[in-house]
Amino acid sequence: MKKVLSLSLMISLLCISNVCAENTPTKKLWRGLVNIVSSPVEIPKQARAYWIEGAQKTDHILVWIASGTVWGMVEGIKRAGSGAWDVVSFPFEKPAGYESLMKPEFVFDEWPRNPVSGR
Repeated sequence: MKKVLSLSLMISLLCISNVCAENTPTKKLWRGLVNIVSSPVEIPKQARAYWIEGAQKTDHILVWIASGTVWGMVEGIKRAGSGAWDVVSFPFEKPAGYESLMKPEFVFDEWPRNPVSGR
């Protein structure tokens, strides 16, 4: 029984790209789970982005790194909250078309980002 469950899990993970081709309840659930698990990655992502930005503007890089770390915590909380919303509400088409509440959809979609423009 354990082998059957393991095999079915592996097959479903391998086929997830086909499932995630369009916005569906399954993709919304998957996106929510991934965002909850990957939310702590926002901290080093934002710290790095602010470090790079600070190196171009001032000699006080530690201020920029600290700012990026704090902003990374905020973004991580937002991403975890968005993920929790997706998990809880995956059967419902809210927002329209099963769209993500957070942009980018996943933490690695826009790596690295420009902290000033937000893109």
